[in-house]
Amino acid sequence: MKRIPMMAFILMAGHTFAQQRLNNASFMHAPESVATDNSSYYIADLGEGANPTKKDGNGIIFRMNKNGDHQVLATGLDAPKGAFLLHHILFVADIDKVKGYDITSGAQLYNINLAPATAFLNDITAINDSTLVASATDVNKLFLVHLGKAPRAEELVYTNPIKGANGVAYDARSSKLYVCGFGSNNMPVGQIGYIDMNAAEKVFTPLTNRLGYYDGIALTDRNKQLIISDWVAFEKKGVLLKLDLASGRIITLNQELIAGPADFTLDAAGNAIVPAMLEANVLK
Repeated sequence: MKRIPMMAFILMAGHTFAQQRLNNASFMHAPESVATDNSSYYIADLGEGANPTKKDGNGIIFRMNKNGDHQVLATGLDAPKGAFLLHHILFVADIDKVKGYDITSGAQLYNINLAPATAFLNDITAINDSTLVASATDVNKLFLVHLGKAPRAEELVYTNPIKGANGVAYDARSSKLYVCGFGSNNMPVGQIGYIDMNAAEKVFTPLTNRLGYYDGIALTDRNKQLIISDWVAFEKKGVLLKLDLASGRIITLNQELIAGPADFTLDAAGNAIVPAMLEANVLK
């Protein structure tokens, strides 16, 4: 789960974010997702051509240090999205496969095929050490991905479909899976809500009437607030939102708009690390 220390977040939440480009050179093509172990940033990049559904082998995973210097961790992916760190393994959603890479060596440890159920896996989170949740934007579905000796995937059945299911974040304390959608038919009609994973009949329950092109979603460490990225439009108009789970109040955090705020992460120092996908940068 992507979390931020509450005190650091409270200190920042009263003010709009200042932005800083983290990469010291222009080496990315279309960064869709970033994860961090608070030592390095792991960036899933669609690669040259930036086609999110084409199996072209152009996808790359970069490892970048806090000085902005980068290395290539893995190549030969197609369109990696949804980077999520589970212990020493970086999981990414790569069109119709969930792939896992050792963050030290770059060795591929998992290659779990979800075809033909989907051709647009998007985000990933974990609900425990052996089970991931992956969103499938093209079919408005979620999948449980079981790790172990014989990895497999199954559809997570729920009612009230999520249009363009995208960002996912899990709260182990409440057993709630928070999800946001990118919308459908090129319309910003995505919703923000949750699924109670303990319920016998699982239902997607919206948290607000505000609609958008929602991409990333994250929980603060005390699980009282959600942070969500909204592209707003396919140009430099993107925002980060804070949704208070008790009141339902939503505020915009950033003053300077972002060009395609994709699947971001929150680090231990209280920073939002956001891929600006349309300008091929990563912002703090």
